[in-house]
Amino acid sequence: MQSPQLQHPTYTLVPEQEADAVAWAFVDRDNMKKIGFKFPEIKPNEARAKVLYAGLCLTDSHAVREELGPCVYPVAPGHEIVCIITQVGSDVTNIKVGETLGFGPFRECCGACEYCNLTYDQLCRGKIEQLVVHGDKYWGGYASHIQQPADFFFKLPTNIPLERIPPLFCAGTTAYTAVANYAKPGEEVAVLGVGGVGHLAVMYAKAWGCNVTAFTSSKDKEALIKDLGADKVIVTNEGTFRQEAGKYHLVLNTLPEGQKLNDYIGLVRPRGKFCQLGVPDVAKPSPITPFLLIFNQVSIVSAFCGSRKETRETLEFSAKNNIVPLCEMFDFEDFPKAYDKLVNGKPIFRCVVDASKFSLKH
Repeated sequence: MQSPQLQHPTYTLVPEQEADAVAWAFVDRDNMKKIGFKFPEIKPNEARAKVLYAGLCLTDSHAVREELGPCVYPVAPGHEIVCIITQVGSDVTNIKVGETLGFGPFRECCGACEYCNLTYDQLCRGKIEQLVVHGDKYWGGYASHIQQPADFFFKLPTNIPLERIPPLFCAGTTAYTAVANYAKPGEEVAVLGVGGVGHLAVMYAKAWGCNVTAFTSSKDKEALIKDLGADKVIVTNEGTFRQEAGKYHLVLNTLPEGQKLNDYIGLVRPRGKFCQLGVPDVAKPSPITPFLLIFNQVSIVSAFCGSRKETRETLEFSAKNNIVPLCEMFDFEDFPKAYDKLVNGKPIFRCVVDASKFSLKH
């Protein structure tokens, strides 16, 4: 039986043999536990789906460790999902049982506020229950099944292996929207940090027609990064940022730590753009010298996931240009190992859990 202190406002926590779904949930900021649960009755606008593949993202770790704000436990994160529809609500007409679809970071929007009307539904400021897929009331892809609004599922490209698609819903849309919104073909683009987001940023920028320079602290990644399409790879040292200062129209910073932001911003040429993609710990300030911005007229911009429109564009662009994330695969029972590799290891470049073979024991 579940520990008596574990309760949830939406799901009924039960033994696995009685469950509608099983999740690897965090019972506190550091400990995962496999938890069985029952969904509430399916709403007319919802669909239920069996998770086939779930991507892991560092934002999951930031969220459960309360580095982005308070967290209500237990919680099962996960916002990069490929799944097969098993049930639909009475009002659902856009998807059907048996379809293999995707689900990303966002589950709801009001459809009427300023940002929804501009198709930026990920920035919705209307009255809704929960914007993102996992939070206080609803859980995400660290589970065997999900139940979410049908309008937020996505059709999938047919020429990318299913198990490699999950990272496109977060890392992919983040990198793609940064390139699509801020880069122009022929420009010099720098990518700082070639990890889960960075390796996709290199591929998107190259496919966009940019000249791409990748900055990495790992010399052993140099050949692999060139294979991704980088025109130049710089292994950083003490003098790197001084030598490269003022050369780039756009700098895509995927690194989460903020103590070297002045060095990174210094890479931008006058009237260029510095785009922050890595998510820093809110408790750690990131100092910026205004002089760098004012006298070079540098713009600071950002990208973080994407709207439904931008997500569809990401999937289409990836399929057209054969942009496929590099992933390390784990079994569903090895979710804790996958999470440990995400947080403490250096995966090449994303961790994805295969839940397709997991079945409930009843």
